[in-house]
Amino acid sequence: MRSETDIVPLDKRTPGVQAIEPLIFPVLEAVYTRREKRLRLLAEQLGEAEGGYFKFLSYLVEAQQILKHMPLGAADVSAIRAVPKQGCDQDHLEKLLLEIPSWQQAFLFLVQQVGCVVPETTRTMLEKCGQDIPDLTKQAASLLCGEYAQVDAGVAVILWAALSVCWAQAVEQDQKHIQQEQLVGEARVCPCCGAQPVASLVLGGDREGLRYLQCSLCETRWHRVRSICVECGASAHLEHWVFEDLKAPVQIESCGDCKTYLKVLRLDYDPELDALADDLGSFALDTAVEQQGFARAGLNPFSFPG
Repeated sequence: MRSETDIVPLDKRTPGVQAIEPLIFPVLEAVYTRREKRLRLLAEQLGEAEGGYFKFLSYLVEAQQILKHMPLGAADVSAIRAVPKQGCDQDHLEKLLLEIPSWQQAFLFLVQQVGCVVPETTRTMLEKCGQDIPDLTKQAASLLCGEYAQVDAGVAVILWAALSVCWAQAVEQDQKHIQQEQLVGEARVCPCCGAQPVASLVLGGDREGLRYLQCSLCETRWHRVRSICVECGASAHLEHWVFEDLKAPVQIESCGDCKTYLKVLRLDYDPELDALADDLGSFALDTAVEQQGFARAGLNPFSFPG
């Protein structure tokens, strides 16, 4: 395995057939390093006219990397892990989020770090948002409840990045406890935080051919068997879409039963792929499939719907 991978190799000292892990926890340092590189590469490939947003995102991820070196306190880890994964009404969620200062501080830090690469009017708007913590908390709760249209797109990307780096660190620091929990084997959303997946990952190396879904919030991967729809569990009318190359590393899996689709990143074909960056970089494929009547089942926080 590559030294930069954020998927830890299996322990070869254990004899026999390896059990399939229900969860793979990310190595956040490697996640952000590779993602930043992928975003900068895509920015260069697209050129100045179309690559500007990818360049901005690379600065945002670089700032997340800095935050990674500022570990959360035990109180914030406990508070984040206590946030209900699903079914929490927005008012209650707002109260919980108000008591977690780390994500609020992360938002202010990210705004400061990307301020030099956004228009002055945008920077002023973001700084104003960071000064109104109750309203910022309301927007954060809206995002976590899936009410994406309630939040300005420019705020949403940075706000989710702040939430994500904190939620990812909380999961990273609470791995032993999470592994002891009873996890749903066929979860549609992340068993650790309840967020939607970005995409399916088909792994290579020691886990050749296994499918994991990557969380859009805490970066955890959870196992789902292949050949069933992630959204509804059906298998009769699954199709895979590519433009030309049947061995394309980025594909789409659609379900004719529930009319949804999710991106599939074949890490067994290209281990350098990053779920967020390469999903965003292949949106032409999404457009083509959506024109056939399919709706996206997952979430890419670099491109909020609505």
